[in-house]
Amino acid sequence: MEKSNSVTGKLLAKNSFLNLFGMVIPLVVGIFAIPIAIKGLGTEVFGIFSIIWVILGYFALLDFGLARSTTKFVAEIAENRDHPSIASIIWTAAIISFSLGIIGAAVVFFVTPLLVNSVLDISQEFVSAAIVSFRLAGMALPVILISTSLRGALAAAQRFDLVNIVFIPNSILNFVLPALSLPFGLNLPQVMVAIIITRTAGAIIYLVFNLKTFPVIRRKFTFDSLVLKKLLSFGGWVTVTGIISPVLVYIDRFFIGSILTVSVVAYYTVPYDAINRLRIFPIGLMKSIFPEFSSRAFKKQNSQVFSLFGRAIKYTLLPTGLIALVIFYFAPFILDIWLGETFVENATVITRIFTIGIIINSVAYVPFNFLQGIGRPDLPAKFHIIEFPLYLLLLWQGTKLFGLEGAAIAWLVRVIFDAILLFIYSFKVYSIPIAYIKEQKIYGELALLLLIGVLFFTINMFITIRIAEVLSIIIILAASGVFSWYRFLNENERDLFTSLIGQLYNRSTR
Repeated sequence: MEKSNSVTGKLLAKNSFLNLFGMVIPLVVGIFAIPIAIKGLGTEVFGIFSIIWVILGYFALLDFGLARSTTKFVAEIAENRDHPSIASIIWTAAIISFSLGIIGAAVVFFVTPLLVNSVLDISQEFVSAAIVSFRLAGMALPVILISTSLRGALAAAQRFDLVNIVFIPNSILNFVLPALSLPFGLNLPQVMVAIIITRTAGAIIYLVFNLKTFPVIRRKFTFDSLVLKKLLSFGGWVTVTGIISPVLVYIDRFFIGSILTVSVVAYYTVPYDAINRLRIFPIGLMKSIFPEFSSRAFKKQNSQVFSLFGRAIKYTLLPTGLIALVIFYFAPFILDIWLGETFVENATVITRIFTIGIIINSVAYVPFNFLQGIGRPDLPAKFHIIEFPLYLLLLWQGTKLFGLEGAAIAWLVRVIFDAILLFIYSFKVYSIPIAYIKEQKIYGELALLLLIGVLFFTINMFITIRIAEVLSIIIILAASGVFSWYRFLNENERDLFTSLIGQLYNRSTR
C-alpha cells in the first residue's frame, strides 16, 4: 500500500510540474508579446481583443459542465482504460459539446451588432472590424468546446503529457498571433482567423490522443442518453458556475467600458491578466488532483482525500504568496519597464490590489475543486448566485465613484467573501479534521508571508538605493526558500521534488 501511494505521489507531482510548465511558458511569451500586440493593434483595438477573448472564454465554459463531468466520471473507472462505459462518456460528451458550440456561435453572430453598437463605447473607425472579429470568434466555439471535453478525458487518465503537447502551442499562439500585427500589419479580423485555424488543429490532435489512450472508443462510437443524463446531473451545477463565474470575473471590463470608456480598459485588463497568471500554481496542481479527489472520494479513501486537500493548500500558498509580494513591491518598476509610464500612472494601484486578491483567490481554488470532486458542485454554484447581485452593486458604485481603483476593490471584496464560503463549507460538508491542516504547517507559511511583507515594508521605508533594495529582497527570498525547504517539506517531499527536478534537468540537457 505504501508503494502504491508513493507511485501515485510521484505521478501527481510529475503531472503538476507538467501543467505548471505548460502555463509558465505561455506566460513568459505573453510578457514580451503583449506590449508588441498593444503597439501593433493600438490600445483601443487591443481592448476590443481582450473583450473578445472574455466572450470566448465565457462561452467555452457554457458546456453544461460536460468537460468537468467527463473528467470526474472517467477518473472513477480510468484504471481500466478499456472499460465500455468510457466510450459512452467520451463520445456522448464530445457530440453534445460540439453541438453546444454551434448554438453558441449562432448566438454570438446575432448579438454582436447590439454589443458593438449599443453596449461598448467603440470609436466609429473600429466598429466594422469589431463586428467581423466578434463573429469570427463565435466560429471558434464548436472546436473550443469539443477540445475541452476531449482534454477532460485525457486529464482523467492523468495523461497531462499529451494534454500539454496541444495546450502549450495553442496558449503561446494566443499571445503571438496578436503580436504579429506589428511586424506584418495584421488587423484584428486576420488575427481571429489565425486563431480559428490553430484551435481547429488542436481539437483534431486531442481526438487522436484520445483514440490512442482509450482503445475502447476506437471500437465503439456511441451516444448514450442515460450517460448524458448522468453527465448533466453532475454538470448542471457546474453549468451554473460556468455561467456566473466568468461574469463575476469579467463583468468589470464591461462596466469600465460603459461607465468610463473602452480606451482605459487596457489599463485594467493587462495587469489583471498578468497577475491572474499566478494562478498557474493552483491550476496546474488541481488539474492533477481533481481527478484524484473524484476517484478517492468515490472509493471512500477519506484519509487520502484529507491529505490531498492539505497538501494542495501548502503547495499553493507559499509560491503564489512570495511572487505576489514581489510584484506588489516592484509594481511601478515592472509596469514602467514592461508597458511604459502611462501604465505606471494608471495601473500601479490596480496592480497592487490584484496581487493581494490573487493570493486569496489561488488558495480558494483548492476547496472549489475539492467540493466539485467529492460530488458537491452545487455549493460553489450557490455561492456564486449569492455573490452575483452583491458584486454587481458594489462594482457599479465603486467604478462610478473611484474609477478603475473602485472596480479593483470591488473585485477584491468578492474574492475574499468567496474564499471564506468555500473553506467553511469544505470543512463542514466533508468533516475535514483540522489536524490534517496543522500537519501541513500551513499556519507557518502564513506567518512567514506576513513576516516577509513586514520586511519589504521596512526596506521601502529605510533603503533608498535601488541596488541595495534589490539585494535585500533577494536575500530575504533566498533565506525564505531555504527555511521553507527544511521547515515546511518533509523528507519524502524533498526527495520527490529533488528527483523530479533532476529528471527535468537531464531531459533538458539531452
